[in-house]
Amino acid sequence: MNAPLIVSSLLLSALLVGCGRPDYLGVPPSDGVQTISVREAADHRNAGRTVAIRATVASVCQDEGCWLTISDGTAELKMKFLDPSLGVPTDLHGDVLAQGVLRESIVNGVRIPELHASGIRYLDR
Repeated sequence: MNAPLIVSSLLLSALLVGCGRPDYLGVPPSDGVQTISVREAADHRNAGRTVAIRATVASVCQDEGCWLTISDGTAELKMKFLDPSLGVPTDLHGDVLAQGVLRESIVNGVRIPELHASGIRYLDR
């Protein structure tokens, strides 16, 4: 093989290796934020806190992936992104680490906790 062909092959290989899908969306979750369970996140006393939650994806918005529900096996929590331009793949499944601010809204007199996420890390990729 000649030198230019070898160099071209090496550059192409390096480019292909670097083109993998990122393991996060939005701002990657920080190591310094306390990780809590979904059940803990649903506690109204945690509203307004910035937390990280490790959980399993239960369902995803099938239109645009703009929201999802996450579960720890004992509770579920709706999650949406602070940045409305972000969306997860509609076929997302497995475990994730999500970071954001816990909020709650009242719908028909029922308190609904939500995580307004700044980012999510895919743990099963």
